[in-house]
Amino acid sequence: MANKILWYSVPALHDSSNGAAIHNKILLEALAARGIEVKVLNAFVADDQRGLENLKRIAALIEQREKEQHPELANKPQRQKDFLQFTDNKVEYYVVKTHGRLAQDVTATDQGKIFDFFIQLLEKFQPDVIMGYSGDIFSCYLRHEAQARGIPVVYALCNGLHRGFAFADCDLVFSPSEATAKLYRDEDGIDVKAVGQFIYRQQVTCDPAKRDPKYITLINPAPEKGLAIFVKLAQLFNQRHPEQKFLVVKSVGDYNQLLTRLHYADGTPFVKVGDPNPIPMVDIAEHTNDIRLVYAVTKVLLTPSVWHESWGCVATEAVFNNIPVLSSKSGGLPEAVRDGGILLDAPASTQKDYYCVPSDEELEPWLDALERLLNEDWTEQCQKASAYNDLDHSVERLLEYLQPIMDRGQQTKRPLEQSYFFSAPSMRRRKEAYGQLAQQQQQAVQQQTQQQTAAQASVPDAQGAKSKGKKKK
Repeated sequence: MANKILWYSVPALHDSSNGAAIHNKILLEALAARGIEVKVLNAFVADDQRGLENLKRIAALIEQREKEQHPELANKPQRQKDFLQFTDNKVEYYVVKTHGRLAQDVTATDQGKIFDFFIQLLEKFQPDVIMGYSGDIFSCYLRHEAQARGIPVVYALCNGLHRGFAFADCDLVFSPSEATAKLYRDEDGIDVKAVGQFIYRQQVTCDPAKRDPKYITLINPAPEKGLAIFVKLAQLFNQRHPEQKFLVVKSVGDYNQLLTRLHYADGTPFVKVGDPNPIPMVDIAEHTNDIRLVYAVTKVLLTPSVWHESWGCVATEAVFNNIPVLSSKSGGLPEAVRDGGILLDAPASTQKDYYCVPSDEELEPWLDALERLLNEDWTEQCQKASAYNDLDHSVERLLEYLQPIMDRGQQTKRPLEQSYFFSAPSMRRRKEAYGQLAQQQQQAVQQQTQQQTAAQASVPDAQGAKSKGKKKK
């Protein structure tokens, strides 16, 4: 019998602004490709509302398909469903249409809708395990409900922002990097398993024949991602090599506004009103859904992050393209880069204050490392790093921990026997209702089969005689 997984998270896995959503969606598709039955329960919620465009397109396609299938209803008022249901890469999704589109805006009414869907999926789908994330109290309650019914819970820990959590509602907690696992182990005594990141290599790798590398690139120019380091490095390197261009690829946030908040250690602003652009060697690109376009023009990728990176996906993606990476040692970045680049300590001044532009002296090692990456061939090192970070290897590492839990869940789950929320008499009534429904469905199938058999028996044969009326001569 195939294992069954129910993924639950308030944020939608189709949120293009959420790295955790993107990579866990890839994970679930990889598990479904291995024969595991996977369903997903999400809300219409994103980190940034711009990330909901994928879901909006899916909703429009569903509406168009329903109109084509039922043209007779075109001019009649239709009751709008309060959820989307669709299948994407062998994974079935239920997305609840919530009033709140950001996590902090989800209402009590929204939570009630999500709870109803969650209970129905527990009782009808009867998964072997609940997987997902969402650190809010409401989601914690839902995980307790699953455990009360004998269904194990697995938590995907995608960042370093859950410190202080006990994860008492989880049977397994996994993370992309050993660095993140160690962070929780050391600070909170939580046993977190490191499994690697989940990236579709073919979707981020550009055609080598179409590459035109010319930029030193920073993707997502946020202060915590090392924006202050990047701009100073661009200035200093430009003094050595005025012909070299740099590239910033925007993501969330206002890039120009962030630049105005950068300052030197003495408080002097990096950008002064009325002064010329201090970084004319830096070109700006808008966010793109096809990251291959960025890697096609990149010589070296910079990931000078100054906060704890659970992984650093763009670093791994660059290495997949044989692009070396100049990176800080923050969090999981060393595991994302591995042999595919040079790792350095982030300048102390910027680690202390993300908006502080480092000094010339602090960036000397970074300048020398950048010279090396531009002048040496890193292809072999990148290929070695790519092999370890391959998607299949990460999935196999996760299954070492996940498979025994799914097998146990098949034996211990009692989705209609007990509950954290419902009383014992209420659960008995729910079980009886499901039994009656199953009996009605079985009777309907039998009746339909009998009607089809009778219809086939009354069809004339080639000699014009009815099948049931033929006699042997």
